[in-house]
Amino acid sequence: MNRKSAGRGLAFVQFADTVTSRFAKKGVGMGNRLNPDDLPVADGRVYHLDLAPEELARHVIVVGDPDRVPVLAEAFLATREVDRFHRGFRTITGVTAETSQRVSFVTSGIGAPSTEIVLNELAALNEVDFTTMTRREQWQPLTLVRLGTSGGLNPATPVGTLVLTDYVVGLDNTALYYDIPLPDEACALLEERVRSIMTGAELPGARFAGRIAPYAARSDRGLLASLTAAAGTLGLPWIRGLTISSAGFFAEQGRGVARVGTTHVNLLDALEHLASPWPGFELQNMEMEAGFFLHFLGGLGYRAAAVCVVINQRTSGVFMADYRRQVLDGARLILRAFKECETV
Repeated sequence: MNRKSAGRGLAFVQFADTVTSRFAKKGVGMGNRLNPDDLPVADGRVYHLDLAPEELARHVIVVGDPDRVPVLAEAFLATREVDRFHRGFRTITGVTAETSQRVSFVTSGIGAPSTEIVLNELAALNEVDFTTMTRREQWQPLTLVRLGTSGGLNPATPVGTLVLTDYVVGLDNTALYYDIPLPDEACALLEERVRSIMTGAELPGARFAGRIAPYAARSDRGLLASLTAAAGTLGLPWIRGLTISSAGFFAEQGRGVARVGTTHVNLLDALEHLASPWPGFELQNMEMEAGFFLHFLGGLGYRAAAVCVVINQRTSGVFMADYRRQVLDGARLILRAFKECETV
């Protein structure tokens, strides 16, 4: 190494030490003070959601579309105490008519980057004292379920089915910025298998070949059991299975619309042949938020799960244009599962 490159190396080490020291002093641990640039708060409310801590319920249903929030509130809430719409995020908190629970319906937006913003603010609302801007010494974990729509990858699963995500494989890179340990060996196996499939589908000479790292996460076991029981009790069409969480809607899901090349060829077809690590346990659907949702919230120790309606079959091209009833069914079973979790 010459003197010039050695100097650069020393400068990088000094820069890395500075960054490490800076983050060590920030609000990573309990009781540490958070800086305003870490968690923007205005008038006692988080910046994007425009919510104060007392306006968030302990049980949260997260949906992608902000217009879906008032639909759910109208269908299930007896009373409303909060109705906030800011920067594209709608939140309504109230008490349910059937189960008398305090619940928040919250928008995540589309995709992992938007979901990352929302979940960080929800966790801050639950854990941070906004008066002192320090993390509380104690707090109770939230219970959150993503309720969404998805594309079906299993030809045997008809549209209209509710998929209760058991495990998920994320293809986005947002989650990779959060160093969360593997939940179990099944996640490690899924990551290995999907990585192999993606390598096999790469186009020779593609600029980003080998740079997309799949990660796996899982739903909370207790919450998933409550959802499964609720779906059975309500007599809804449902199935548990594996979910692929895509980084986007077009090239990432095999839609060749743009006039530019892709890193993979027929990736969706390749993923559909993902061999299940467990007998009778198959890949069911693809969506865009469950990967980060379960990875991040699992790392926090919160109870989290995902329920998505299959609204189209990617293998046959069948599409369900009106899925309002199925989404309401999904919310109904989630609320029933919330009630059961309160007694566990």
